[in-house]
Amino acid sequence: MDYQNGQYVCEDCNLSKAVVSVAFPIAIPGLYDYKIPQKFRDIIIPGTPVLVEVKKNRTWGVAVKLKAASKFANLKEIIDIKTTHWTDSKRSLIQLYEWMANYYKCDIGRVFRSIVRKSLVSSVSKTITLYSVKECDFSTLKVSYQEIMVKLRNINSFTVKQVEKSLNIKRSSITYLYKKGFLTKTSKTVVREAKELEVEAEQNNEIKLTDEQFEAVKQLKQAFHSPDKPFLLHGITGSGKTHIYIEIALYSLKQGKGVIILVPEISLTPQTIRKFKSTLGNVIAVIHSHMSEGERRDSLQEIVSGNKRVIIGVRSAIIAPMDNVGLIIVDEEHDTSYKQSDMEPRYNARDIAVMRGYFQKSLVVLGSATPSLESYYNTIRKKYNKISLTERFGAAALPEVKIVDMAEEHRNNNWSPVSRFLLNRIQMCIENKRQVIILLNRRGFSTVLICKNCGKTCTCPNCSVNMRYHLSDYTLKCHLCGYEEKAPDVCPSCKGEQIKYKGTGIQKIEEYLKNEFPQIRILRMDQDTTRRKGAHIDILNKFANNEADILLGTQMVSKGLDFPSVSLVGVIQADISLHFPDFRAAEKTFQLLTQVAGRAGRSDNSGEVVIQTYFPEDSAILAAQNHDYESFFNSEISSRKELQYPPFGKLARIVVQGKDELKVKSTIYSIFSIAKKFCGSDFKTLGPSSAVLQKIALEYRYSLLIKSVSPSKIGSALELIRQKSLKTTKTIKVIIDVDPVNML
Repeated sequence: MDYQNGQYVCEDCNLSKAVVSVAFPIAIPGLYDYKIPQKFRDIIIPGTPVLVEVKKNRTWGVAVKLKAASKFANLKEIIDIKTTHWTDSKRSLIQLYEWMANYYKCDIGRVFRSIVRKSLVSSVSKTITLYSVKECDFSTLKVSYQEIMVKLRNINSFTVKQVEKSLNIKRSSITYLYKKGFLTKTSKTVVREAKELEVEAEQNNEIKLTDEQFEAVKQLKQAFHSPDKPFLLHGITGSGKTHIYIEIALYSLKQGKGVIILVPEISLTPQTIRKFKSTLGNVIAVIHSHMSEGERRDSLQEIVSGNKRVIIGVRSAIIAPMDNVGLIIVDEEHDTSYKQSDMEPRYNARDIAVMRGYFQKSLVVLGSATPSLESYYNTIRKKYNKISLTERFGAAALPEVKIVDMAEEHRNNNWSPVSRFLLNRIQMCIENKRQVIILLNRRGFSTVLICKNCGKTCTCPNCSVNMRYHLSDYTLKCHLCGYEEKAPDVCPSCKGEQIKYKGTGIQKIEEYLKNEFPQIRILRMDQDTTRRKGAHIDILNKFANNEADILLGTQMVSKGLDFPSVSLVGVIQADISLHFPDFRAAEKTFQLLTQVAGRAGRSDNSGEVVIQTYFPEDSAILAAQNHDYESFFNSEISSRKELQYPPFGKLARIVVQGKDELKVKSTIYSIFSIAKKFCGSDFKTLGPSSAVLQKIALEYRYSLLIKSVSPSKIGSALELIRQKSLKTTKTIKVIIDVDPVNML
């Protein structure tokens, strides 16, 4: 089967599809040919999971191409297939996956990783045992069992777990009554669902769209049936972008087409589901990494079968196998969480959404109050349509933003991590029974542990970074490799006892606030408190139910959350990310501050935002104070153009890592020699040099940055580099990151 004129066609339609080329979502590069048994020839299509033998081991792979014959002899046969994991009637998803593999320079099998892997495909459906009461005389039973039968006969069917919990009936009693013939037993297949789907829908109050919202919905509906380009929905925080999403999603379903909705954080899925569920009904499936394999398997099956026509999830949801997609929504499209940087394919879900819309002829809506510079620039170049929402929905108004200069606080002898002004505002909120969100984008209790006698800091033995002190379990932890050790009482170098915990982490702020306000109720939301499955849902539910006064969190509390009782947002150390060695540092800072500021004053109460910083005159911080995206964009885009950074050029980052530093350096310079052949006015290299994080998990890291205004030229260079990387030893890892967002 070959790709011709935008679609897949059989090499020779008169010949039988006797051979399939298979890719693997594990570390097996390339495609391998297998015979298709006669019983599968009319069933198997590109994308179908197939069970095959590889080196005497049974392994699940993915059918990529069907053909009449192979140049290889003595092919092994496909052992089994899964038809419940895949749907792609127009072959558009295979086109998308091949594009991803080519653009992000990886094997196509890796693109299927989140859909087809052994533990997922081998997972079976879940069945439960249901009992029912027989119509019979149970007067011969002991009185205790008669009482149980009286309780049970009013229930049509039940599980042992249900009656144990609700009626306090023991499992042994149910087993006894079944053996004696008073109960019948049947099995029932149930669909395992993520906990988020248990949330109740919002009260279905009729929403009257504003004039801006109505016009936006009108434009999107007009473009729905023949979309020629994506839409950027640029609406200030609280402008009601979700109302527009819901209206156009409902329209898509009425046209018989599916919907994919992406959110940047797992913590946003419960609130998003609650909002959509009230209007769309029980048609929603969830996709994210905190789901069990069984839940993910059932969710995919519900999508493939057509039982669920709306997918809500994080970045991996964009490659879910849904047929006939009419609408793709990427909320908070600017968010760097949409970029997968830790494994192949290193894709950006926002960009994949645009390409999926192209291949599946779907309407793509990218929404944000702080669009990425690339997306906003695309509206200027007319590659995207733009819709603007300039007013908050309902009675809400943009919050007032106060900047506190922490250097001035120090001059006034306040060395605490919280300014006097913010403390005063927190006190007022609590007295008025209003809620507060505090943001500090740094986990742990303190940044570093330092000896005042000799200056020794506790660094990770595996990585080139200081470990963070965690008060909750008195440990030092590395946030890169996970190494941890007990915090020392004396300096491990000089044995001195003058150990100081320097810097401020989120746990330290929590402790400080509890000391200042002993009666305060605080919920902390970071990677440490949300590791447990469903923990993020529990935290947000408690805050929504006013079971806490303050929600203290890292950047996950800055995005998309809507709590009407929140009237104050405080930002501790707003400039943490401002001076990172990253050309997007100012953009990320502006976006984070603007987004978290938008959590305040979202109902009829006035909101206030307090930003604490050592750089009160920085342009990104001032633009966030004034909610002024346009001025920030205009100042930032000029420097991007001068340096030919995105959106004026393409970037790719090559990282080589391994335990042998000499081999790592040799490999990166060998790659540099390949890239140097392409150098010219439209192609430049920066480096090679040691990475900012030079060592992680005992592996040395060196990097090279490639910059070009020619997409085809950078693609050709990367392909040569990829071929070179395939020949490196297993002890050396070469990472090709196209359109990187992390420069560390």
